Amino acid sequence: MATSENRGGIISYLYDHKWPIAVAFIVLLIVATVAFFFRPLLDGIVFGTFFAYVTRPIKDFLGKYTKHAPLLATFCILIPVLAIFSFAAVELRNQISWLSLHGDDALAQINEALLSLNVPAELIAQVNNVLMNLSQYAFAFAATIPLRDTFTSILLLGTNALVSIFVCYYLLKDGHKVVGTIMGLTPAKFQPAVSFFTVEADRILFGIYIGTFYTALFIAIMSAVLFFLFGVPYLALCTAFVFVAAMVPILSGMMVFIPVAAYLYIYRSPVVGILFFLSAIVFVYLPPDFIIRPYLINRASNIHPLLIIMSFIGGGLAGGISGFFAAPLAVGLLVAVYRTYLKYGESVGETVAPAKNA
Repeated sequence: MATSENRGGIISYLYDHKWPIAVAFIVLLIVATVAFFFRPLLDGIVFGTFFAYVTRPIKDFLGKYTKHAPLLATFCILIPVLAIFSFAAVELRNQISWLSLHGDDALAQINEALLSLNVPAELIAQVNNVLMNLSQYAFAFAATIPLRDTFTSILLLGTNALVSIFVCYYLLKDGHKVVGTIMGLTPAKFQPAVSFFTVEADRILFGIYIGTFYTALFIAIMSAVLFFLFGVPYLALCTAFVFVAAMVPILSGMMVFIPVAAYLYIYRSPVVGILFFLSAIVFVYLPPDFIIRPYLINRASNIHPLLIIMSFIGGGLAGGISGFFAAPLAVGLLVAVYRTYLKYGESVGETVAPAKNA
């Protein structure tokens, strides 16, 4: 009997609220349609949001002197980043061209290095066979790459890069209007909770993104200085790799420093290789991960470091480049929702409490 009454109550409730439910369904359908068409531009939107957060301090500073602060702040960060990756792309292309023309010379240098380490001749022969097979496989794989799909991917990448610039600029310029619109659409009784959520989410994401970016920028600059002092070749390429690797907490470019140290150990001297590795640890690795990053990220966002590390790594593995930055965004929003519930959840549930006691 109670079940029939409950069913009747549910049907009656749906009938009495049919128009709000229909409007909500239509709104969700429109949002899903827009999200479907915007899906190819997800990388640009995520990167634009990331750049908007890391350039906001520059915009706030320049805003005291000029009304063009959002535009200047956008290019103050994007131009150096694009320059680094452009130099790295050119250097990588040059190295591929050099290997295609001087592959035998590179193989001879590797053999000399192995001989200097007293590696047995049989093992050297096996290494040569492996390298030859890898080179043949690489050329065969390159020949099978479809030109049409490659061109489409490059075009989409360029489009997302352009979208990220516009997203960054307009978030810096009109981000406060978005918050104002959300508050205007929110019923009055929910406005305190929504206001708290927006402020908390903004604070968390600002702490995560700005801490990550400026820590990686510090590591890249210090690495470039270290590479220059030790005469490491392909400085721009190595610096770009360090900058990308340093985006992940804890790793901080060590995946680049270890191969470079091994190169210096073999081709220069063991003392130079060891000295470079120790210098990288003392001046590049320890300060960011134990001083700069904890202060900027953990103190600003008040999120446990393990959760931040897992969000970056898990997002990169699951969603590629965009997931690498989208996962921390999702985690930050989830934490903001949780903290909003802790602060305002009881007031929302006051009408439910008497029924529970009864």
